[in-house]
Amino acid sequence: MAKYVYDSETGTFQPKRTSLKEVLLRILTYLAATLLAAAVFYLVFALAFSTDREKLLERESRLLEAEHAELSGRLDLLEEAIGHLQERDRDIYHDLFSAEPPNYLLVTQDTLARTAEELEELPESDLVWDVYALVKRMESSASQVSRQLTEIDTAFSGGGIVPTAIPSIVPLRSFSPVQTGASVGKKVNPFYKTIRDHTGIDLMAPSGTPVRCTADGQVLEVIRSEKGMGNEVTVTHKGGFRTVYAHLDNIRVSPGQSLRQGALIGTVGQSGSCFAPCLHYEVRRDGVPQDPVNYFFAELTPTTYRDMMIVALTTGQSMD
Repeated sequence: MAKYVYDSETGTFQPKRTSLKEVLLRILTYLAATLLAAAVFYLVFALAFSTDREKLLERESRLLEAEHAELSGRLDLLEEAIGHLQERDRDIYHDLFSAEPPNYLLVTQDTLARTAEELEELPESDLVWDVYALVKRMESSASQVSRQLTEIDTAFSGGGIVPTAIPSIVPLRSFSPVQTGASVGKKVNPFYKTIRDHTGIDLMAPSGTPVRCTADGQVLEVIRSEKGMGNEVTVTHKGGFRTVYAHLDNIRVSPGQSLRQGALIGTVGQSGSCFAPCLHYEVRRDGVPQDPVNYFFAELTPTTYRDMMIVALTTGQSMD
């Protein structure tokens, strides 16, 4: 219905004329209302319904979250295992060298961490500075390693100890991890099936296999017996170390004899109470039994050490 306004000049009612401004204002108001309604409709639709792509992305997100949680758990276990290994390595280093273990890991970043594209775009001045900072950091790390090695050398010379005075080799040549038996700890006796303290490690080998001294020392005691540990040799070393070689067949040394690392002590046998031919080998320091596996570092590779450690820890029955 058309709207009318009163014209005071003519005294009549005239149709109301709409201005351009009013027309534009109405159009803008209509458009704004339409856009607002569309936005509300889209929001309601998006909240109430999910597209196939959104459902796929939600499933992928849940899978990624589950995988992230699993990887985080593995990372925590790995960090814990590394922490235990570092602590064990530190304890061994303290016992042997009375010093902190050296850190041979040089953490390098900056220039070495950049990609080829980043290096191409890097200003020459920044590149020179990065190289300079990297060289200084490596010099500092090298100086630290040199200082720690000097401390170890001082610890050796001050105590009159040489590296060969530490029982750091395997008493059997060409040793394989499959020859590893039970190590130190609570083990089942093969004859009485009771749990007893096992103070050494069993190394399986055929009768007659040569047994060598693991460090420079002097023969303290030689026992020949058909009971207990059977034919047994005890050798003393500097630094409070003492090694024991038991269940021997033939003994080639005598009390008071001086031995060099690698010298022949005797041969593997089955003397005494022994389930099969083997060498029962012990390392003691200040009278306390040590795990001999930890003292084979001079000959074992990391892989061999790992395999040997797994067998030694998981074998529940000793050979004597």
